[in-house]
Amino acid sequence: MSGILAAIIVFILIFLQPFDTYSNDTPYKSLKLIGYGLCIIFPILLLHFLEEYWFKKNNEKWFLFQELFVLTIGFFFIAILCYFYNTYVVNDLEVNSGYILQWVGEFGVPFIPIFMPLWIYLRFRFSKVVIKPSLIKNQSVVNIKGNNQDEVLSFPEQDFVMAKAQANYVDIYYLKENKIKKEMIRYTISGLLELIPSAQQIHRSYLVNPAMISDIKGNTRKGTVELKHMVDSVPISPKHFIGVQKYLQTRP
Repeated sequence: MSGILAAIIVFILIFLQPFDTYSNDTPYKSLKLIGYGLCIIFPILLLHFLEEYWFKKNNEKWFLFQELFVLTIGFFFIAILCYFYNTYVVNDLEVNSGYILQWVGEFGVPFIPIFMPLWIYLRFRFSKVVIKPSLIKNQSVVNIKGNNQDEVLSFPEQDFVMAKAQANYVDIYYLKENKIKKEMIRYTISGLLELIPSAQQIHRSYLVNPAMISDIKGNTRKGTVELKHMVDSVPISPKHFIGVQKYLQTRP
């Protein structure tokens, strides 16, 4: 992924020559421009190890705010490294700490419309969803306090079946005396993920208990999963299809 991003940016710098670089006759200009690719590769590789640590520390869950944080910090990390490379290697000048942010604004920000969408796409394309069997502690109880007054719901974690987002509300399905129960509560899917560690989001609107998955049908373009105790199938996003498929093949 870092190699693809670096190659595209270097191609733009050498062949499209933004910022009037064609008028600069610096020795070894093309070779120096290729060096900007290293300013992209190294930060992304470093971020990868930090992401892995953060991911494992967060019980192997990844949320939207983490993705936005990594993209933002990553871009500024790359831009600042490019400034130092441009100052020391390309122009053989002294670093001016007061000029760093201005340089980022003048030379880094113009690449955002090209660089960021491509980086987001590649992160989505090459990322994988891994679902592991969760060990639920004995007597582990989920306590949900909704955003409306007197909205309180409690049930054993192992009895959770699924949740479906409905605008500002969530339909929660769980077992009670071995029969399916449904409760609507003002809450969010992301909030439920924090309260139910064993749950897995398989679609932007659906959260399920992996232990309740009995079968998967269709393909990555249009797939559904069957859940125990549920009559209707649940849609599954392409990104999660392979993850659930492998989970069903390897779970005990």
